[in-house]
Parts: sequence; C-alpha cells; structure tokens
Amino acid sequence: MDERLEQGVEGVLNINKSSGMTSHDVVDEVRRILGIRKVGHTGTLDPQATGALPICVGNATKIARFLTAADKEYLISMRLGIRTDTLDAEGKVLEEKTEIPQDAEKVEQAFIQFRGEIKQIPPMFSAKKYQGERLYRLARRGETVDRDPVQVKVYELEMISFEPPFVCFRVFCSKGTYARALCDDIGGVLGCGAHLHNLTRLKSGQFRLEDAIDLLRLQEIQEQGNLAEVLLPIEQALTHLPEVRVLPDSSRSILYGASIALQDIVTLPTGLLEGATVRVLGVRRKLLSLAELTVDTDQVQNLHPRKIILRPVKVFSRR
Repeated sequence: MDERLEQGVEGVLNINKSSGMTSHDVVDEVRRILGIRKVGHTGTLDPQATGALPICVGNATKIARFLTAADKEYLISMRLGIRTDTLDAEGKVLEEKTEIPQDAEKVEQAFIQFRGEIKQIPPMFSAKKYQGERLYRLARRGETVDRDPVQVKVYELEMISFEPPFVCFRVFCSKGTYARALCDDIGGVLGCGAHLHNLTRLKSGQFRLEDAIDLLRLQEIQEQGNLAEVLLPIEQALTHLPEVRVLPDSSRSILYGASIALQDIVTLPTGLLEGATVRVLGVRRKLLSLAELTVDTDQVQNLHPRKIILRPVKVFSRR
C-alpha cells in the first residue's frame, strides 16, 4: 500500500478468530489482506480458542493497550477428571481421576468460590513475562518458576450445561483473568482436577462475537472497497472508558499535553477510583485525550478548584 494511503487507514476491526491460529497469525493475515504494516491485536487468544479478537489498524495501534484492559466474556467447556501441564486439552496429562462429580449442584457450590474478586497464579504456558522472558518459553524448556498471584474479578459465572465429564459455563470477568487457570482451580476445589477443553470469547469490551467477521469476509470487503464499513473509528472504540467533559477554553492546552484541574471540568462521573483511565471530551464531544485520575472522584467536592485531578496518558491529534 502507498504510504500516504496507509496513513489514512485507521480504526479497529472485530475479527472472529478461528481455531488453530495464533493471535499473531491473525495480525499477519490482516496485514496481508489490507496491505498495511501497522496492525496489532488487543489481547492474546490461545491458538485453539475462537471468538472476538479486536484488531487495531494504522494509528489505532496506539490505543491497543486501552482496549486490552477491557472486561471480557467467555463461553468455556471444562473437562473434569484430568489435569494437564498446559491447563488445557493440548497439554500433557499430569493426573487422571475416574471419580468426578455427577451432580451439577456440587459444581455450582464450587463456582461460588470463584465469583467476585479472586486471586490466580498465571499459568506457566502464558505470555506473561518473568525477568523479561515469556513464561511459555521457559515452560517449553521444561523450566518452572514461582509466579506471584494476581487479583482479578469475576462479575458473573453461570453454568450453561453439565454432561459429565464436561461442564459448560459462561464467565464475565476483568482483564487478566486466565480461563485455563480458572478451570484448574475449580478442578482443585472439586478434588478431581480439571482442564480447559474449549473456549470461545463472546465479548471483549464493546466488541461482540455476533458482530465479528472472519478473515475470508474481510478479504471480500477489502476487495469491494468497503473497508470503512467494518473499521470502527478510534473515538468509538474507546467508549468502554468513562467520559469527562471539559470547558471549551481548556481544549487547546489539553491537546498539547496539559494536565487538567478541577476548574476545567464540566462533568465528572462518580464512583471512579484514583488511577482509573477516562476519556476527555471537548466541544462537540471531540476526543481530546485519555487521562488518569489523581484522586477518587467522590473526593472532589473537598478540593481546591486548581487541584490537578487528571494527568494525560495519551493525547490525540491537534488537527
């Protein structure tokens, strides 16, 4: 693609990833189809997993990390009675038990422990880094290292079906939740072991599986010259983040990277905590920047008007 044309192609694609492809394989295919180099994904899906995978194109690659931070929803098939080294169906069997729950109620009771805020130990076969190296690279060399637990949140955990040894359930969770670790941990509570048998991502932020397109359809759309119909603009791709409206007179300084004082703000959501990322909107709801709160929003009524409460983390074009 001509470099001048490439600069004008930006936005987010909602791709339905097929089984057998890595997330990087999808990125490479999108590069080939669109003829553009700047392409990136927004959170790894395991090769055997399927479902919604937002792909950033052009300048939208600069917002990939903010999309990765969105909540996720999965449909999971869990196999009871077998533990594997990868915590999924692709791994080597470590332990197998014939006695597994035959009553859905027992599984439901185990689920109770995994709703709300929980801690998980990242799997060795994961993209998380340890001393600068991906854990899965260490695992492939037969190495195991200590990993610190991470706190995640499971908003919803709902059983769909129970046909021993398989349990199908839906989970709505925060970023960083490992479905494989969830299955392994549930298997531990049940005392029979378990692993992830199959996974489909139903939702990533606002990107839903029912709206996703596969790579063959993307190829057709590109050949027809209708790419704009499926390329979500950057402004719309970030609507999962809370919004803050600012005074018109503040817009210029914000576009040059200025921090934002309380007196510059028109509307501010309640209930947000220090460190939360928000969208900063100016005149006609133009996206000016993404910024990080320096205080809890419920504390602002006690602050001086000149108190800085937002610091920029990403400023958008001044055009």
